[in-house]
Amino acid sequence: MKPAPFWWEQAPREAASETEQPATADVAVVGAGFTGLNTALVLARAGLSVVVFEAGILGEGASTRNGGMVGPSFHKLGIAGLTAQYGKQKTNEIVAESVGFVDFLKDFLKVENINADFAQTGRFRGALKSAHYDAMARELASLQQSCNVSGHMVSRQDQASETGSDRFYGGVVYDMDGGLHPAKYHDGLVQRVRQAGAVILSQTPVEQVQKSGNGFQLATPKGKITAQQVAICTNGYTGSQFQQFRRRILPLRSAMIATEPLDEKLLARLMPKARMYGDSRRIVAYYRLSPDGQRILFGGRATGRGENPEKNARQLRSSMVEIYPDLADTPVSHVWSGRLQL
Repeated sequence: MKPAPFWWEQAPREAASETEQPATADVAVVGAGFTGLNTALVLARAGLSVVVFEAGILGEGASTRNGGMVGPSFHKLGIAGLTAQYGKQKTNEIVAESVGFVDFLKDFLKVENINADFAQTGRFRGALKSAHYDAMARELASLQQSCNVSGHMVSRQDQASETGSDRFYGGVVYDMDGGLHPAKYHDGLVQRVRQAGAVILSQTPVEQVQKSGNGFQLATPKGKITAQQVAICTNGYTGSQFQQFRRRILPLRSAMIATEPLDEKLLARLMPKARMYGDSRRIVAYYRLSPDGQRILFGGRATGRGENPEKNARQLRSSMVEIYPDLADTPVSHVWSGRLQL
C-alpha cells in the first residue's frame, strides 16, 4: 500500500524549479494550485507580468489529492434558506453559476486542449434512510424550479440500475456532474500558464508580504520581489504568515484510498453507469471508478490532523465495505490525504 495519491502514478510531480526569481512583477500569485494557476493564466493573458509562488512541489497539495469529481456545490442552507437570506433572484444566480461551472470546465479543457480524462458521467447520491430520499426529492424539485437542474429520482426498486449496493433507499441522479484526472488537469494548467509568459517558482514559500509604496514587497528564501498586486490563493494550506486570512479558514483533512485492479464484471455490477457516487451520511463520503475503469477510488473524512495512512486506510476501507460488501477481501493499493477549506 503506497502512502501517495493514485493520481501521481500517471502524472508524477515535477522536480523543484531552478528558475530565477524576478525583482518585480505586476502581480504576485501565492499558491500554485487550481485557484492560483487559473488566476495567473487570466492575468498573464491580459498582458500583465505574473509570478506564481509555490511553497512545495508543484501540485502536491489538494489540487492533485482530491477525488477528481466535478459538480455544482449546493449550499447547506438549501434553496429555501438561500432565498430567505438573499432573495429569489440572487439565489437563482448563485445556483445557476455553480451549475454552469461544469460546462465551463468542459469547454475550457477542450479549448485549451488539456487531456484530463474528463467525462460527464452524472452523479448518483444514495439515500441511507427513507427520510433522506424524501429530502433529496424536495431538494431536486427546488433546484429544477430555480435553475432547471437536470436530474431524476431513482426508487429503491430501481436502484440496481445505478448501484450494486443494497444499502440505500433509492437516491437521486444529477446529470451535469462528471469526473477527471486532477493531476493531469493541474499539469495542463501549469503548461498553459508558462506558455502565457508567467513565471512559476516551486519550493519558494512566501514568508512575508508588506505594503510598500503603491504596491507590496514579498520576501522568500530567494530574496525580495516588489509587486503592484498580490493574490493569496493558498486555501486550505494558508500558513501563519497570512494570519489575517488564516483565521477565516477552517481547514479539513480528507483522505482517499484506491483498490487494486478489480474484475470488470464486478465493477460493472457495483457501478453500472460508471458515475460519480456519494450518499447522505453526515460525514461526507465520495467514490468513483478510476478514469481507466479498473479500480474504485473511495474518499471521506481523514482521521486526525496529520498524515495517518494506516488509520485512514482502515477507516475508509470499512466505510467502503459497508456500501459494497463484495469488496471485503479487496486489497488497497494507495492511501493519501490532503487539506481543503471551509
